[in-house]
Amino acid sequence: MNLKRWIMAAVGVLVIAVGALWFYTSTKAAAGVNERELLTVQRVDFPLLVSATGILEATRSVSISPPQIRRENRFKLTRMVDEGTEVSEGDFVMEFDSSDVARRLRDETANFQSVQEEYQKKRSDSDIQLRQARLSLEQAKADYEKLENKLSQQAEVESAIVIEETRIQRDAAKKNVEFLEKKLQYQEASAQLNLQISRSNESYYRQRMDTLMDAIDSLTVRAPISGVAIYKRDWNNEPKQIGSYVFSMETVLEIPDLSTIRAKLLVDEVDAGKVKPGQEANIVVDAVQGKTFRGKVTSVSSILKQATYDRPLKIVETFVGLEGSDFKQLRPAMSVKAQIKVGQYTQALVIPLSSIQERDGRSFVQMLQPDKKEWAWREIQLKTNDGLTAVVESGLQADEKIRVKPKA
Repeated sequence: MNLKRWIMAAVGVLVIAVGALWFYTSTKAAAGVNERELLTVQRVDFPLLVSATGILEATRSVSISPPQIRRENRFKLTRMVDEGTEVSEGDFVMEFDSSDVARRLRDETANFQSVQEEYQKKRSDSDIQLRQARLSLEQAKADYEKLENKLSQQAEVESAIVIEETRIQRDAAKKNVEFLEKKLQYQEASAQLNLQISRSNESYYRQRMDTLMDAIDSLTVRAPISGVAIYKRDWNNEPKQIGSYVFSMETVLEIPDLSTIRAKLLVDEVDAGKVKPGQEANIVVDAVQGKTFRGKVTSVSSILKQATYDRPLKIVETFVGLEGSDFKQLRPAMSVKAQIKVGQYTQALVIPLSSIQERDGRSFVQMLQPDKKEWAWREIQLKTNDGLTAVVESGLQADEKIRVKPKA
């Protein structure tokens, strides 16, 4: 029995000693507070920010496809600039195989030469035929004049029968002259028409040759605007490569105008009503470290969309125009993070989230009580937070001191 009392007395003494040690330690810790542990609550202007992610895009972009060439529907890609290359208007961007068009040009050149030879032959033949026709007409005219003179001389000395025979011969000669004159006119008109047809054929093949030569030139494609070359991906996210075959209406690459670049943001449905045109935004481009771009919201879509096929979250597309002109490092499709300033709390009490401890959905901070030289927990109510800092609605006053990192 005495042993039992002795054990209970020893336990009591131990509990009292531990309690005294805890009180002494906590009092000493509070009394020896480091100023770096303290934070003075202050009033500041706290911006209301909406965070969003998205990509860069250019509002002005030119799609580059194979040239439109008659009877050519498929083209083989032989050369192309590297993706991301900055090009100026008129610079080389890609080239297609010209062997088929060159073969057709050779055929049309042969046809053109054949038509030229045909024209020269027709011209030579018509010159000979017209020369002979003119000689025949001159001879017929001479025969007619002889008979005309003979008839006038026979009028006084020859008999009526002889005179009538001569008159018949003269009339026949006259008709022959008229016939040869008409024949000459027909031959001249016919020769002129044949030569015009040959000239028309020659012009036709010359035009075909010019078209094919222009087609060969067009197979070397140059940039219509200044910008940066971006490969166009197919449904499998694969770009065209050297040696690939491209159809006439298929886009090979795009040249976006970097001066028209903007951010396309996907704002969550819960924040969609807060975002309005004209609001300021800070844009951070993942690929451009250490730089923040400023901009303003230019437009907000009125239609909610599903973020992606595998994400049921609804979003609204928001477009931010970037301010400044130094966009050389930017490229369309680069990933961005943005914070849009949708409002602010003026002279609000703001403290770090790290100074708040959450318990069962309630918020607490540790207050320094200098007179008692100890820490005390105080419950506070919050309005909002941005992930790093929080706006206090009630429970704190300006210039009060709290613990930077509360401890249990």
